[in-house]
Amino acid sequence: MDRYCVRLSAPGKVILHGEHSVVFGKTAIAVSLGLRTSIRVQEVSEPVLKVNLPAVGLNDTIPLDLINKELLKQTTFHIEAPETLEHEEHLAKTEKFVADIISNFEQLTNVKQNALRGLFYVVFGIFGGNEFENGMEITIVSDLTIGSGTGSSASYAVCLAGALLQLAKLKKGIKVDQLSLDDRKLISKWAFNCERITHGTPSGIDNTTATFGSLVSFRKGHEPDLLDIKLDLRILLVYSCVSRETKALAANVRSLMQRNQKAVDCVMDAIDHIAKRALEILQNLSSSDHNGDIDEQYQHLAELWNMNHCLLASLGVSHPALESIRASALARGLACKLTGAGGGGYVIVLIPPSTKQSVVEELSQELSSKGFVVTDTKLGGPGVTLDS
Repeated sequence: MDRYCVRLSAPGKVILHGEHSVVFGKTAIAVSLGLRTSIRVQEVSEPVLKVNLPAVGLNDTIPLDLINKELLKQTTFHIEAPETLEHEEHLAKTEKFVADIISNFEQLTNVKQNALRGLFYVVFGIFGGNEFENGMEITIVSDLTIGSGTGSSASYAVCLAGALLQLAKLKKGIKVDQLSLDDRKLISKWAFNCERITHGTPSGIDNTTATFGSLVSFRKGHEPDLLDIKLDLRILLVYSCVSRETKALAANVRSLMQRNQKAVDCVMDAIDHIAKRALEILQNLSSSDHNGDIDEQYQHLAELWNMNHCLLASLGVSHPALESIRASALARGLACKLTGAGGGGYVIVLIPPSTKQSVVEELSQELSSKGFVVTDTKLGGPGVTLDS
């Protein structure tokens, strides 16, 4: 009897422009991050499902007969159309199953609970109506910090959906070396459903970016727009080690707008203009026959990053730790902006190609000495990929 193994990875994301303004109908741009989540689904001889998720501190073994019993209860098949799945009903069944088989489920952190909910949501949705002949071991590792605004939950969901859909193909005798556009679309749909578990009403921008990579633009009330732009932007991703409360920050911005409607409207319009102008420059830089001097275009990007940060700071969503990081970058002539909700979390420092490596190293060392976590990485890389 054949035993299959699937390996797959998907990137995290950062918001490049449009933080907070997107809530008010303005353009936001998300970009794939060089840090990735990886999954291995390996069929095994033992009649169990082994779940190994070191990123969230989970390691469980579940008897296969309990999973097969639940799988056979699924009478409607949704593998090719996850959007037709009755989400709340399916989630309720999944949660009951998980709570019954994991003895201390109620005592687990919300992150661990959501990881288990998402895993079995996808397993039952994709394989419902079928039994597993072999046991499985699912191992997921990640470069991403959980709950920090870098798309860790979407990256996790894309990995789960992608690997299990590929396993379903292998079980039907279909073997592929790379994912097709249709494969990616289906993966993104399943991942969006998973994101609903964690975020309730997600925009779709995170799962789209993790699936397709590169850049994704988004406006409230519209489907995310995939932008086929080949980028290789070098950045320093700097973690402030300050936790933030996205809902509270968003509420504060809304209150500020109520008190200062015209002024905040102007700020939102300016952020929208920056997002659109930055997109034009990135499209030009990625073109094989791009116009203009590369250094000048990076300088223009740097100006937009700096303006964007200051506009966000005027809304009250910066933090002393973020300003400390930014001061160190500016002292070396490098642009720096917060990314995501602000109030802590991450900042991104643009590293133009002409930047001396010694400058990058000096900045990294200074930030590390202040207690920040610095990662030298790239933006705009590939989305979900099958790994060898």
